[in-house]
Amino acid sequence: MAEISFGPYEPDRASVGQVNSSYVLNVLPSVNGYAPFKSHADFTSALTGNCRGVFGGVQLDGSSVLFAGSDTKLYKLNGTTRAFDDVTRTVGGDYSVGAREYWDFCQFGNTLIATTDSNAVQAYTLGSSTNFAALAGSPPQARRCAVVGDFVVLASLSTSGQANRIQWSAINDATGWTVGTNQSDYQDFPDGGFVQGISGGEIGIVFQDRAIRRMIYVGPPNIFEFQRISENKGCMMRYSICRTAGFTFFMANDGFYKIDLSGGLTQIGANRVNKTLLDELDTSNHRYMLGVADPVYPRVMWFYKTTSSANVNLYDKVIIYDWSLDRWSAAQFNSAGACPMIDLSATLEGLDAVSASLDALPYSLDTYTYNYSQRIVMLGPDNKAGFFDGANLEATLDTPEGMIGNGIRTFVRGVQPLTDAANTYVSVRHRDRIIDSLTATSETQIGVNGYAAQRTSSRFNTVRVRIAAGETWSYMRGVEADVRSGGRR
Repeated sequence: MAEISFGPYEPDRASVGQVNSSYVLNVLPSVNGYAPFKSHADFTSALTGNCRGVFGGVQLDGSSVLFAGSDTKLYKLNGTTRAFDDVTRTVGGDYSVGAREYWDFCQFGNTLIATTDSNAVQAYTLGSSTNFAALAGSPPQARRCAVVGDFVVLASLSTSGQANRIQWSAINDATGWTVGTNQSDYQDFPDGGFVQGISGGEIGIVFQDRAIRRMIYVGPPNIFEFQRISENKGCMMRYSICRTAGFTFFMANDGFYKIDLSGGLTQIGANRVNKTLLDELDTSNHRYMLGVADPVYPRVMWFYKTTSSANVNLYDKVIIYDWSLDRWSAAQFNSAGACPMIDLSATLEGLDAVSASLDALPYSLDTYTYNYSQRIVMLGPDNKAGFFDGANLEATLDTPEGMIGNGIRTFVRGVQPLTDAANTYVSVRHRDRIIDSLTATSETQIGVNGYAAQRTSSRFNTVRVRIAAGETWSYMRGVEADVRSGGRR
């Protein structure tokens, strides 16, 4: 018997003679190998129009809210009806969002701020506003926004010639935008190209096309000090930027990186996933990649559109990075947007407004909660929002090629997946020469002894295990192969 572990997902490496797996799908990295990836379960009605941004906020009373934007409107999720209510400004008409842009949101106290190109910066006071309105103080139009310390920072200004500028509000005042008053000011960057975005926090990280700078508060007269931490490295996909636990993650023109609070820049995808992703990523539009940090688990997910997808309003793949394990995985499904969010809650009285009968409720009562659990909420291809708490997706994993045989003819008689999943299927992909294409055996299901029967003789073999959709399981570690020498030919 030969026990073979599913290696780290590193499709950029050679497929033979390595300990890495070149193919995993719809799984999450785990200390026990891989874990299931749950499907998206709707709990809202559909958003009207194409999703062009989504944000989960928390009101000062602790209740959660969900906002979304389309090409022309802004919406707020009604916590009772689970419908997206139109909260577009009442003065100024519909919005116009550029084809390469997304709505960007940030929360400053109880004020939610929304920005996108060619529109006045919008504000919504949580708990009291009924519609968005122009943010007071006449801030400049901008594509991006963030909160750095006690300041609202606008980046990549829409005015011609100011895409390399950031501007910040008065200290602790989101409505103070008079330059030179109460520490409000701006900064133009003479090199590094356009500002792609800002990672907020006590220390800001400013991303340009070809430069990255730390933004550190020093007080008057300079207000902020800018320290360049990258000479020629910048951000390629501006919405790939996301922050969690003191790290900022982003996609540069050569792959994935993370930055710590000291400014240390680390490659996380080189020689592992970068080439594979860049070969299929549609880089023609900034909004074709969206980075979302899991608020609970040490994971970052990048939703992205591939060049093979014809739908310009959906991401069709996801790549996942677990920064505590330093391991990757992948998933494939369509999504329109995603963000972290605290679970919504509802009272029994509130449920009366949804339906006259509990049995006739359009949503599961399991969705209604009184705790403050944070999760990633996603809008599916139908623009309905939901958490990843549905049934497990169908999972597929390959063992490293060559771990069975590795150039010596070997006869594979059966394979036992090392998992707690009951409904699993096995096939063996094999070849005699590295220059040959892989040939797959017929898929077989495991029997009463835990083994799936196989009969193949080859010099290089990789086992593919498939776990059916909806199967209950918690880990997939590897396989145990029943093999013997295949002799010579």
